[in-house]
Amino acid sequence: MRKHSLNSLSIVVSLVAFSGATFAQTYGTKGYAPGAWKPEELPKELSAPKPFNPHDLSGVWSMPTKANFERHSLNDKRLNIQDKSLPGEMRAQSFPPPMTAWGKAKFEATEPSYGPRSVPPGLGNDLVSTCEPLGYPRDLWEANLRPFEFVQVSDRVLQHMQYHDLWRTIWTDGRALPKDPDPAWNGYSIGHWDRDTFVVESTGYDDRTWLDHFGDPHSDQMMLVEHYKRLDADTLQLDMTLTDPKTYTAPWVADTIAFERVKVAIFEEICAPSEENRFNDRVRDAAVGKSKP
Repeated sequence: MRKHSLNSLSIVVSLVAFSGATFAQTYGTKGYAPGAWKPEELPKELSAPKPFNPHDLSGVWSMPTKANFERHSLNDKRLNIQDKSLPGEMRAQSFPPPMTAWGKAKFEATEPSYGPRSVPPGLGNDLVSTCEPLGYPRDLWEANLRPFEFVQVSDRVLQHMQYHDLWRTIWTDGRALPKDPDPAWNGYSIGHWDRDTFVVESTGYDDRTWLDHFGDPHSDQMMLVEHYKRLDADTLQLDMTLTDPKTYTAPWVADTIAFERVKVAIFEEICAPSEENRFNDRVRDAAVGKSKP
């Protein structure tokens, strides 16, 4: 993992330098999975196209990154819904929705390192800086630079996020959501097919996580509904709606995301406390004069 940390800058540069089409050429793209197999070491048939099956979500998926744009929340634009100078259609799609008193108090207690309310890294209270889990759907936004994969088996779909090596289980064996679950970092999820759309319902989320790195909160009453649909062999579309009456006065409808299928392998990117603390001491805390002697 230390090798990965030392190479993190070069990885990001490589990701920005190559387009999604470049990633799709072969497994083991150079610069993408350090320490893994090189493209020339793999059988050529691994990069051969497979027959398209709309009910097959398997594969590695990445969110296309555009110049000066990265997605980090359910919506890519944070607009003021009270600003009457904005076109109506833009105000209608501006989120997050209004917060309840409980939600507002929880939001005001967050001190993120990103966005308009940001504080210098090392002075905030984002639990991720100490290797606590990001939770879901926050980990999904990392697909800007770190992909995820779906693995389908007979009774469940596994969603494997590269960042923090998160494995999310989506049960497809007919069970219902638990009625009184103990809160879990990544909640409890069930899925079913509605024609060619894979519908995922989730609940039971631990309210210590944030929805994004802006500090938007949620409660343990949050319900998340996702609709995944393969538009073609290389495109996976996602629509999601978050409902949390304890935190928000209306459902939060996310912008549609189109993920691209990339022929690369997920590599190990675990948040190890020993390495995170070393980074904090030398880089993050040093930037605000808090580094250890």
